[in-house]
Amino acid sequence: MTQARSSAILLLCGLCATSAVLLQAQRGPGSQFNRFPFDKWATENAKPQIRWDVRFDSPVLSEHQRLVTRVHATVDGAELQKRQGNGMMVVLVRIEDAAGLRFNTSNQTAISQLHKGDKFQQLDYTISAFILPGDYVVSLAICDAHTQEHSFLRRNLHIPTLRADPLPALWAGLPSVEFLPETGNPEAWYLPQVRSRITLPIKTPQPTRFELLVNTTPTELASINMFRADMQLLVPGLKVLTGIQPSSGSIGLSIVDLNRRMLTYQQPDLSTVNWNPVPSRGGPFRGGQPRGDWLNLRPAFAELSSATIDAKTLAGQRLMLDYFSAQATRLLAGPDSTSSPTAVRVLIVLSGPVFFTQQQKPPPPDTAPDPARRVFYICYSPIATVVPSSSNASPPAPMQRPLYPFTDDLERILKPMGARTFRVSRSDEFRKALAAILAEIAGMQPGR
Repeated sequence: MTQARSSAILLLCGLCATSAVLLQAQRGPGSQFNRFPFDKWATENAKPQIRWDVRFDSPVLSEHQRLVTRVHATVDGAELQKRQGNGMMVVLVRIEDAAGLRFNTSNQTAISQLHKGDKFQQLDYTISAFILPGDYVVSLAICDAHTQEHSFLRRNLHIPTLRADPLPALWAGLPSVEFLPETGNPEAWYLPQVRSRITLPIKTPQPTRFELLVNTTPTELASINMFRADMQLLVPGLKVLTGIQPSSGSIGLSIVDLNRRMLTYQQPDLSTVNWNPVPSRGGPFRGGQPRGDWLNLRPAFAELSSATIDAKTLAGQRLMLDYFSAQATRLLAGPDSTSSPTAVRVLIVLSGPVFFTQQQKPPPPDTAPDPARRVFYICYSPIATVVPSSSNASPPAPMQRPLYPFTDDLERILKPMGARTFRVSRSDEFRKALAAILAEIAGMQPGR
């Protein structure tokens, strides 16, 4: 696989958490909202007792196709210096929607953990939540758990609708607010702890068999950083696509590792899968890890298996394209036990750009374009920040561009099958591609 080279390119590899703590919605008798008089503080107009700073980010459309809002709370190290010992700093956050529903979360940090040398580090909390368009009231408190000294802030928050949204009904049935955990990979890509899911009901004029085919081989072989960059785009997109619900038909999922020419996950009937994690006894998630069907899918996104190369992998590199072509042909061939013999076949391929070198040219696919089939290729390229070279005293402003904006090897294989390719790098581009795919499928005429 060739490696693209460009001077002054910085790959944006995702969000960096400012705190290593896990944020979870607090409910039940153990909630910090039962321990501290948050509601009493909300009615007071007390002078702040802890110096802190609160900043609200503008909402953005995430890779999960849901709006995300973030609140940052900061306590300066000099303020913590006054509170030495084994005390705890606690932050409590409540978001109330226009219907009066309240959503709470909290977090705590031992002050001693921030003591470095003769100084205290700044304490940073970042609270993230999926949120629907609307008007909200956000209330925050920071307190010293030992002295109950505190500061309180209330802010109105307006979340606008997406401009010219191609899928305005996509969020139907979702809760107005869901707090997000800070967790490691691959959970950070899939967010199995978030129990609500986007559903994509589609009225199919005839029985339709959907096949999702995902490639986890990174654009740059043996690059764990590139694997992570690819997966933080692909895995949320996959989660959205698994919400497709044809009115007549079925949907299956295959995940391939082209490195090893093997299927790392296969589920022929997603309607039988319960993606919601099952709480373990004694707490919502044992060790932060949800149980359930996610555990069957999780190994497909293992970094060490997908982004490393051994002698066997090197020996088989010349056959990777042939293997991919065979998998795509198999999924389009049908019929199978989950679909009608007369079902329309729809293949949706999701992958980062793939550029192989020294490949044995695969034979032309024997799956020619057919009105009873549809093939879609969503090629998801990470964004790069490019700083143009200049001899001027004031350097030009950086520009964001797709890292791989050109035709890749998978597109060359899928094109003879009649594939329609969507090159996407941003969440809004994925949303437009998804809308176009759903519209084309819904508009297929019976028998065509």
